[in-house]
Amino acid sequence: MGEHSERHAIGQAHSKLILIGEHAVVYGEPAIAIPFDAANVKAEITRSVGRVQFISTFYQGDIEHIPEKMQGLANCVKAVCHAMMQPVAHFKIELKSTIPIGRGLGSSAAIAVALVRSLYAFFNQKLSRETLMRFVDLAETYAHGTPSGIDREATSRQHPIWFKKHQQVELVSISRPLHLVVADTGRIGDTHTAVTHVKDLYKKDYLQTRTRIEKLGTLTAYARQAIQNGDLKKLGKQLDLAQVELNALGVSDPGLNYYVEVSKHAGALGAKLTGGGRGGCILALAESIETAFYIERVLKNAGAAHTWYCQISNEVIDYESNSTRTY
Repeated sequence: MGEHSERHAIGQAHSKLILIGEHAVVYGEPAIAIPFDAANVKAEITRSVGRVQFISTFYQGDIEHIPEKMQGLANCVKAVCHAMMQPVAHFKIELKSTIPIGRGLGSSAAIAVALVRSLYAFFNQKLSRETLMRFVDLAETYAHGTPSGIDREATSRQHPIWFKKHQQVELVSISRPLHLVVADTGRIGDTHTAVTHVKDLYKKDYLQTRTRIEKLGTLTAYARQAIQNGDLKKLGKQLDLAQVELNALGVSDPGLNYYVEVSKHAGALGAKLTGGGRGGCILALAESIETAFYIERVLKNAGAAHTWYCQISNEVIDYESNSTRTY
């Protein structure tokens, strides 16, 4: 294909929602995560001369001077180039993301997925899922220490997944579309503090905390059954009960609880926080698209910083086919 001066490549990825099971997944219980394509990221690589340049909302400049918070991405780029025996030079990377940072939507994982896909497309190499996951893990480990793996899986797959640590990911079948509204509290979630708080609860009151974690696992299993059976009312009930447990574990907060209650009063079948908690986002399940749009309007009027609507069904966007290389 040659070294044409106008060569460029694009890699894309969507964000993710944890429908149910957050925090419990850390302790070996299952979680259900779903693709959230209302917020997404695109990485575009273009041929240039000299050292690699980053262009993004967060930083614009040489890869060697990238800020500490983005170092994981720089390490990822260098590792991918090394694996393909290519120099870390003569191209620029432009990141365009609509995924808000620190809201539990998998921003860092999605950016890494899009970045790796674009690099492999740029160098005209076939990318296996195993290789993609390895490089995303590299970026995520820098950002989050020891990630559970749920973000990398959910941001790179097109279907809802059943995730359990150290077990193979399973796809969750959907017999009836899910109409979801997501609302951003406008506050960055404090996942680290939330996780630490649950860990401390384990030390102070092991039995009660373990009971709550296991309850979340049971609710997740019931939620999967409800999704597969198309029973939206049952699913909504599981979401509500999960929120009760998350609140009792101290990972919700008054701001999240407020928007959960607003959603319920507006007709949501169920609502809960999504992600790490202590800020971030909530999600609400609606019976129809009309109800979803009404809930969304009510949440906006109630002060939500941002809202999104998404429909989860068997019709999905294939981002794999959108990793393109052109000349």
